[in-house]
Amino acid sequence: MTVYADVLIILNLFINFFILQLTSKLCKDGYRLYRMIISSLIGALFSLYIFLPPAGFFSETLLKLSLSAVMVLVCFGFDSIKSLFRRVAVFFGATFLYAGLMLGIWQVLKPANMAINNGIIYLDISPTVLITATALSYIIISLIRRISTKQAIMGERFEIEITLNGKSVTTTALADTGNSLKDAVTGKPIVIIEQALASQLVEYIPSPEAVTAGVVPHESGFRMIPYSFVGGHSLLPAFKTSNIKITANGRLINFENILTAVTAEPLGEDYKAIIDPAMLN
Repeated sequence: MTVYADVLIILNLFINFFILQLTSKLCKDGYRLYRMIISSLIGALFSLYIFLPPAGFFSETLLKLSLSAVMVLVCFGFDSIKSLFRRVAVFFGATFLYAGLMLGIWQVLKPANMAINNGIIYLDISPTVLITATALSYIIISLIRRISTKQAIMGERFEIEITLNGKSVTTTALADTGNSLKDAVTGKPIVIIEQALASQLVEYIPSPEAVTAGVVPHESGFRMIPYSFVGGHSLLPAFKTSNIKITANGRLINFENILTAVTAEPLGEDYKAIIDPAMLN
């Protein structure tokens, strides 16, 4: 079978992009589109490895783990060793499952338009079929994730600990799909807390008048987050926390460097924070 390098690179570019998208969703990590494309291209160029003589299992696995780490770093950047290991594990696991599925199809059906060497997969198919299949797979996975998110823990209360510069506060948070705020830069979810709680972490909190006028000093560390509610639009001041821990059903879920928005309005009698239920999946 003839393997064309251009088809091989384009094929793996789409596959890598899809797996990176899946990794982003499973790890709840934001990304920059250009970084994901560059990362996908790095993996696609590595697919030329298919033309080399077969390597041993250990060497091949080590090489792919190293490639996974490079691609994850390029796509998501580095914020902690723990986050890096988690992303690499998810990315490598998704890649391994995909390769295993393709290998099973190749061994059982022996398709004439498919070749595998050194763990690299080549499919001689049209770009239209490839793009359509990739898009459908992404839509199906996204729908499954949305359904599972809505069914899980909507309206329940959870303990949340927010840390900033060594100071910590612990309170009860409501899981509510009404809070779907996302950081426009990182794509990470935003937690909403009452002003009285925020005052235990930061000395300065912008007044409602300053927020409305958009005159919050940059050096204060606050950013303005637009949000919508029944009847209109407004802004919430938000600051970046060092760490947020949520205790849910015996699990400790940890988030680093995400925004916490402050509301001057009281939230509820038995909760002082609101989180997106997707943070708990």
